[in-house]
Amino acid sequence: MTVCEEQCLSSKVDNLITLNDLNENSILHNLRIRFKLDMIYTSVSSILISVNPFKMLPLYTPEIMESYVQGIRGKDPHVFAIGYQAYNNMMNDCSNQSVIISGESGAGKSEATKLILQFLSDLSGRAATAASDTHIEQQILQANPIMEAFGNAKTVRNNNSSRFGKLITVKFQGGSIKGASIINYLLEKSRVVMQSKGERNYHIFYQIISACECNPALKEELHLDGPDMYEYLNKSGVTAIAGLSDEKEFDDLVSAMDALHFTPEEKMDIWKLVAAVLYLGNLKFVVDVRPNAEDGSKIENPDVLANAARLIGVNPDDLNKSLCFRNVGNRSVILVSYTVDQASTMRDALAKSLYGDLFQFLINRINVTINKDSSDSANVIGVLDIFGFECFVSNSFEQMCINYCNEKLQFHFNEHIFRLEQEMYAVEGVIVPKSDFADNQPTLDLLEKKAEGIFAMIDEEINVPKGSDEGFLNKACIRHKGHPNFDKPKPKACVNSINCFGVKHYAGVVYYDVKNFLEKNKDSLHPDVASVVKSSTSAFVLNVMPKELEGEQQHKTANNKLQTSN
Repeated sequence: MTVCEEQCLSSKVDNLITLNDLNENSILHNLRIRFKLDMIYTSVSSILISVNPFKMLPLYTPEIMESYVQGIRGKDPHVFAIGYQAYNNMMNDCSNQSVIISGESGAGKSEATKLILQFLSDLSGRAATAASDTHIEQQILQANPIMEAFGNAKTVRNNNSSRFGKLITVKFQGGSIKGASIINYLLEKSRVVMQSKGERNYHIFYQIISACECNPALKEELHLDGPDMYEYLNKSGVTAIAGLSDEKEFDDLVSAMDALHFTPEEKMDIWKLVAAVLYLGNLKFVVDVRPNAEDGSKIENPDVLANAARLIGVNPDDLNKSLCFRNVGNRSVILVSYTVDQASTMRDALAKSLYGDLFQFLINRINVTINKDSSDSANVIGVLDIFGFECFVSNSFEQMCINYCNEKLQFHFNEHIFRLEQEMYAVEGVIVPKSDFADNQPTLDLLEKKAEGIFAMIDEEINVPKGSDEGFLNKACIRHKGHPNFDKPKPKACVNSINCFGVKHYAGVVYYDVKNFLEKNKDSLHPDVASVVKSSTSAFVLNVMPKELEGEQQHKTANNKLQTSN
C-alpha cells in the first residue's frame, strides 16, 4: 500500500488540502469513509464540505457550541468553526466577512444558515454590554420561522426546502450584534399555482387551514376548509408531511411574529391575503355562450369570486371584468374577451403577484425591526444561503435562473481555490502539481453575454411584435448552433414538450422547457388587473403592492383625466 493509498483510507484526514494526490476520486473516497463514521464535516482549505446524514447527530449541543466558542485550534471541522473564523477575522482585522452556503436541494443549507446565526448570536451575547439591546439576537433568529412558513415547501427531496435565496447581513459593533438586514432572491412564485407530484405548496397555506380547524373565529373570518378543497393544493397528491404538525408550526409562526412586533391587525391582514390566493385558485372559467361573446370566458362560481374580492378589498364586478376582458383601447375603453385559457392564466398571474408581493412585504417588515443600526462604522458578516443546482424531470425558467446563480458561484470557487491559489504559489516560487478544473466561463457566456446570451435573447424577443417562446427558441437554436455548451431540442429530453433546449452546466446537462419563458421573464401583472388591486379599500393590500404598480395606476388615472377633458 502506498503512502497516498494509506492516507486516503484514513478517516483522520479532515482537511483534504493535505492529501498528496488531490483528485475527484480521492476526495469522494475520503468523504465516504468519514460519512460512514458520522463525520459529516470535512475541510478543503477555507471551505467546509457538509454531507447531510438525514438523521439526528449530537453535533450541536450547548457543550459543543461552548467548545468552539473557546477556539477552534485542534478541533474537528464544524459549521461552528466557520462561524468562529468569520467572527474572529472580523474582530482582529476590522474587516467585513462573508459566508457562502451552497449545495443541492436537501443538502442542509437552511439548517447550516440557522446554525451559523445561532453561533454568532451566542458570541454576540457574550460581548454585549449592559447598554446593549439584548433582544436583537433573538429577533434575528425569529425571522427564520416566518421566512420558512412563506418561503419553504415540501419537495420530493426535502420536506423543508427553501424556494428562495437570501442574504442575511449581520452588523456588529464592539463584538456584539447591533442589527441585521435580509435580502431575498428569486422566490419560486410558480409553486403558488402548480406543484409537481409528491410536493406541496408553501407551508403557510396548510398551516393557516390547520389553524382554522381549531380556531372558530379565524375560520369565520376566512371561510377556509380542508386543503383538498383548493385547486392550488390538491393536484400533487400530498397535503400533509409525516411527523410534522402544521398546527404547531402555525403557533411557532405566530410566536415569531409577536417577537418581531407584528400587530394583531397585521397578522389578520396577512391571513386574509393568503386565503384570497386560495380562493383565486378556485375560480372556474367557462366559455361564455352569450350572443357576441366571441369565444370569450366567464366565471362559473361567482360565490368564490365574491370571497376572493372581499379578502382583497376590491369590487367583485371589477375583478371579474379584469380577469375576463382586457382593454385594448388607447384613448377610449375597448374591451376584448379572454379565452378560458387566457383568463385562467390571468387568474394565476394575479395569485402569484399577490403572494410574491406579500413575501417581499414580510421581508421588508422583518427588516424594519431588526435593521436598527444604520452606522457606517459597524462591521458586517454576510451569510448567503443560495438555492442549490436543480435538474428535475421538467425544468423551466426558474431552474435556469437558479442554475445560472450556481454557475456564478462555481466560477468564484474555481477562481478562489484553483486559479488564484496556483498564481500565489507561482509568485512565491512554490512548485505544486497543476490541478485541472472545469472552466465554466463558456457556460456563463452562453447565458449572460451581452446581446448574444440566452437572457439577452429572451429580453429581445419580448420587445418583438408578436414575440413568442417558440420564436425565442428558434432564434437561440440558430444563433448558438455551434456553441459547445448548447444542445438543440431533443424530444426524449423534454417530458412534456419538444420545445426545449439544453445547457451543459458544470454539474451536467439540463434541458429547459421554454413554455412561458417570456411571461416569467417579464414577471409583470397586466395593467387592468393591477388597477383593480390598486383600488382596494384595504390599506394593507395597498401597502403590500410594489411601487411600480402605483406608477401604473397614476398613469391610468392621467389617461382617464385626458379622456374626460377631451
